[in-house]
Amino acid sequence: MMKRLLPALVVVLPLAVQAAPPAPALADQMRPYQQVKTVEGDEFRVRAFFSPGCNFSKQYFPFFVNLSKTLPRDKQFAFTPVVNKADGLTYAFAFAAVQRFYPRYVNNFVEASLRGVQDMGLSTRNWFGLERIGRAAGIPVPLGRLVEDNLPVLQRDVADLTLLQSKLKITNTPSVAVAGTYIVTPEFAAGDSNQFSNLVNAVISMTTLHE
Repeated sequence: MMKRLLPALVVVLPLAVQAAPPAPALADQMRPYQQVKTVEGDEFRVRAFFSPGCNFSKQYFPFFVNLSKTLPRDKQFAFTPVVNKADGLTYAFAFAAVQRFYPRYVNNFVEASLRGVQDMGLSTRNWFGLERIGRAAGIPVPLGRLVEDNLPVLQRDVADLTLLQSKLKITNTPSVAVAGTYIVTPEFAAGDSNQFSNLVNAVISMTTLHE
């Protein structure tokens, strides 16, 4: 049903996201983050990019939830999926639908996605798996129907997600984008979860002080 309705987005999606990116270039090794040209509209946002099949995304999920509750008042938190072929455009559309129409359920949906894929073997590339994830997250309507009924606006949302991902140069999960400029990933902390947490908070504090 929904396979026929999904739009032909003119984008080139990565085959999959990487859990362990290559070492940074020599010029970047002195700073514990990647810096990109500031993305307009994201100056006061902290984004946690994730993939349902990434075990590190699942590992850091509790940290991200806690981070969302402890940000400075001028910062907004957002979970953001990395749009890629491995997870499927179906997942990007399902997430966009939840984010737009049931934003209070986003955290539940992200957690249910991580558990559904990694613990239960569900696929985010088909609506059978996504409907089970949606029910587990408490979404009160079928996700396929929600996407079908709102396809034009969700097409734009997914296109915006893909463009944002490109501008921020996100290729790995998890990645934390701060103020649309600074990208922090666990490899900058040598995989140490405490150091990663401290690094993310330090970059957030840095951007707050510079505002």
